[in-house]
Amino acid sequence: MPRPAWIFASFALLLAPLPMVKPALAAQPIDGWNGYKFGMSPDAARAVPGATFGPYSSKNLMNENVGAMASKKVLLNGRDYTLDLYFDASQKLDRAFLQNQINGSQPDCEKRFLDLVGLLEKTYGTFLAVNPQRARSEADKPPVSLVWKKAGASSYQLSTVFLDGETASAWKSRNLQGKNYMDISATWSGKPQDTRNACVTSLDFNGK
Repeated sequence: MPRPAWIFASFALLLAPLPMVKPALAAQPIDGWNGYKFGMSPDAARAVPGATFGPYSSKNLMNENVGAMASKKVLLNGRDYTLDLYFDASQKLDRAFLQNQINGSQPDCEKRFLDLVGLLEKTYGTFLAVNPQRARSEADKPPVSLVWKKAGASSYQLSTVFLDGETASAWKSRNLQGKNYMDISATWSGKPQDTRNACVTSLDFNGK
């Protein structure tokens, strides 16, 4: 079921990056994703085996000099993800964004998120929550809360938007290395008894 735009606007507010996360000890540098390394040209990225990309666009919808090209299918942890590559004004790769959507319950979605945190912690080191905690306040319309939780050596945040008869959940954790970082996130919304609602998981590698 399509969700009202203000639900996702509430998530955007809660998940907006803040300069509060300390760098994590990393086993592997965040220099891109897989064979797609920051600084690559579109042609060099297209030549990397494993994905087929559509046309390259040198500007985004706001006519900014943000280039992009997309692949409909790459394999990650046994699942199909879409892959979007973004390039700066000099046509150098500075972001790789992967996303997958399946249906499930709220606990199913949280487990998928935590599985990704556990998997990628082994490669990149500790992940941390990003935004400050905040208690639910009825002054917010709709009411919103944000809490930190532990997952092995890492921590993550759970943002909840409380709606009439249902909730919207967003999980997020970050590995920060200097100016480069990687976010793991997931979103789900519905009633507690819902078992077939959309769970969207994403990995966002940034090298800006």
